[in-house]
Amino acid sequence: MASDRLNSMWTRAVSAGRKGQPILDNVPFEFDTQASGILNWIKDRGANFVTSCTEEQQNAIAALLTKKMRDGHTVDELARMIRPCIGLTAGQAAANAKYYDNIVSSLRKEHPRMKAETIRQRARDAAQKYAERQHRERAFLIAQTESAFAYNRGADESIRQAQEQGYLGMMKKRWSTSGDDAVCTICSALEGTEIDMDSEFSFGGRVLFPGHRMLPPAHPRCACAVEYIEEEPPIKFIESPIMTGDKWIDNFIEDYDNSLIYTNGDESMSTRLLISHDEVKYEKDENMGVPFLYNSDRDVISYNPYAENANDYDMRFALTHENAHRVDCLSLHSWENENFRQAMDSTALLIMSNPEALEKLLQNDDYANDFAFNDLMSSLTRGKANDMLLVGHSEEYLESDYRRSLEVFADITCIDMGESAVRKELDGILKELYEAYKEVVAWKSLES
Repeated sequence: MASDRLNSMWTRAVSAGRKGQPILDNVPFEFDTQASGILNWIKDRGANFVTSCTEEQQNAIAALLTKKMRDGHTVDELARMIRPCIGLTAGQAAANAKYYDNIVSSLRKEHPRMKAETIRQRARDAAQKYAERQHRERAFLIAQTESAFAYNRGADESIRQAQEQGYLGMMKKRWSTSGDDAVCTICSALEGTEIDMDSEFSFGGRVLFPGHRMLPPAHPRCACAVEYIEEEPPIKFIESPIMTGDKWIDNFIEDYDNSLIYTNGDESMSTRLLISHDEVKYEKDENMGVPFLYNSDRDVISYNPYAENANDYDMRFALTHENAHRVDCLSLHSWENENFRQAMDSTALLIMSNPEALEKLLQNDDYANDFAFNDLMSSLTRGKANDMLLVGHSEEYLESDYRRSLEVFADITCIDMGESAVRKELDGILKELYEAYKEVVAWKSLES
């Protein structure tokens, strides 16, 4: 198939398009010629090419038949005329038919005694040789034009890949002619035209495929290209020092900032968490008995992926919980706020005075499986409700008012920053506690 043979030529031209861009000379990115954008273009161009060639062939034969049937040729004669014109355009076929007619006319004039069949045979032989030249010209034209399509597509794709990888910023494309005497009026009018990457250049002619006018060539034998201009440098993303090299946690660390940016929780606290998350160091400790722990003495968040139930943890809860501990320890000191202490006690009394209400809430899977809610109920009741909870701290651990306050503050933060159904309790059984929590968050400025 013609399109199959063109695939290798298109691929080579695509690669050459990347090499022909001066703006990429010092860019160390690896151009992926197997990217979907390139493979899809080659596939679609192949299909369009076959369709276009079929239409051109049909038009060429129709034009030839229309003229020659009027001239009274037999079916056999028509078949012998059509054969060498297979693969030519309608214009080429018409030119070949005219050439045949001119040969016949000349032979009749110069050799009046020559037999009619001999004249037609010699005219057919001459027309066939002419058709061979036309075929070579047609093949060269196709190769030249299709290479130009692929070259410019490769240049465009390489620029887009460099943008995606952060090597180039906002780009514009500028039409650039060869600058010699062969430049046509169509392309000379386009010289220097600058447009956005996804915009189309303005030139006429039939659209051969979707996106045809986004890049040169504008017509067959067009030798124009696009010069790419960087309008704005790329935004440099600095890799956070918190990345550990451990995929178990890094995958969650990388996405965690977005969860804070788009939260519906307290804006001041989400900002504090973002700052903490960018500053803190995560450190692996395989000897630790729990999956996560904020070490206030060393100011690090330790983690152990091999700890019991580590893989069952809600990682968003874990990262928010430990960073909330860090914010609280370094700046807010929730345990010193009298209103917060009173709100913890009154909320705990409300829960413990009606354990059936808590048990009923926990019959809802949204509550039963929510780490923050379970941990909060454990901390508020100082571990006395642990038998019905998914997670929690021991009664011994929660005897300390300081530890209890740390855990309650972190759990309220997780619920506030989260998106679970439990969040509605911030306006329900947790309303007094949440109001006191917001007072703690606003207690000291972000500069403190």
